[in-house]
Amino acid sequence: MMLSYTLWIQFRGQRMGLVWQTEVGTGEVEGDTDSVLVQDGRIISVGSATEFAAVAQQFDLELEEGTEELQNLDELERLLELPVSDDICDKLLNAWNLFGDIARSVGASLEDSGPKTSKCCDKLFYGTNLESITPAGEHYSPDFTDEERLLIAEVFNRGRTILAAYVEKSEPPVKDDRRE
Repeated sequence: MMLSYTLWIQFRGQRMGLVWQTEVGTGEVEGDTDSVLVQDGRIISVGSATEFAAVAQQFDLELEEGTEELQNLDELERLLELPVSDDICDKLLNAWNLFGDIARSVGASLEDSGPKTSKCCDKLFYGTNLESITPAGEHYSPDFTDEERLLIAEVFNRGRTILAAYVEKSEPPVKDDRRE
């Protein structure tokens, strides 16, 4: 079953909404199935909460409420320069995962599967210090080299390039009131 959620991002200084989707419950699908809503090769985006309702109707979706927190995709490199924290690792990892979902949705690639970028992604993951991963009483704080920061920034730049190339502002369906 495909679940669809509202997701707010900041991209190129603009607030926009995307429909983020995930496959749950079947166990038959291998690999990552998370995606964003795409039509005719274009990512559907909205500018207001009311436009989500029109998109849901147009695509026959039942939209779950996502988080109202804005995911800022513009200032990720600034986060890389701040002292590492669980929150910063979480924001960077969420952005990385979203860019991967976006790329997969349009048949593109972040080119992030090499050993060096995988190591960076792993560091971010462990840096979130999830209770299910980090042993009780321990805390992991990743230390990124300049090269690793550059690799992470390159992944984010590829993600933003893909998003820019494929995003399309959704227009609510036009009601035709013409009488014949």
